[in-house]
Amino acid sequence: MEDVDTEGYINSLEEENNALKGKSVQLETSLSGFASATKNENLITFQIDTAELLDKLEHFYRGEYIGTTKSGETGWIIPEDNEQIPLNPFGVSAMMEIISRYIDKNTSLSHYSEMRIYEILADLGDELNLFILSNYEKMGMDSKFKKTKFRLLIVTTLHSIESTYRKAIGGETMKEINQSRIITQSDIVGQRAFPQIPQRKKFNIINPRTWSG
Repeated sequence: MEDVDTEGYINSLEEENNALKGKSVQLETSLSGFASATKNENLITFQIDTAELLDKLEHFYRGEYIGTTKSGETGWIIPEDNEQIPLNPFGVSAMMEIISRYIDKNTSLSHYSEMRIYEILADLGDELNLFILSNYEKMGMDSKFKKTKFRLLIVTTLHSIESTYRKAIGGETMKEINQSRIITQSDIVGQRAFPQIPQRKKFNIINPRTWSG
């Protein structure tokens, strides 16, 4: 049997093992970078998502509120007294058609000055006031009590719209999104360029055995 270079064989295995470790570290680094990017994208989506705000306003127009149902579950409660429902389906639809033009992700991603936002809200407030006064009975405000909610309806709507516009003051939301993407991309590129490969460790072999035939 030929002599076997035990130390050389072990060193060869060690090099293969280190190579595999290096690839594993690179893979973990890439996955970490992608996970960070996904987290940032989710945060961005949360910042500009308007579905929850629109949903709450629609329930408000319907007179619905969060409470405990008869089955013991928590959810939106439909008032049994019609007097507590300020708008009928036509009125709700008419209001949602208007506010969905303002509460929108494109609004959050725009660039507005604070003064311009005040001008937009003032114009919209005047138009909403005129619109509801001209159509209040058709929209379901057909009782004295319902008409007392007229001002509250407009103020709540304008305040909700304002919260969306304020995200766009000076284009802050867009700036934050761009900055977040730049940082994430830089981290991923940096991690790929300089993977953390573990240093090779030397085996300390005492009295290696030599096999001979």
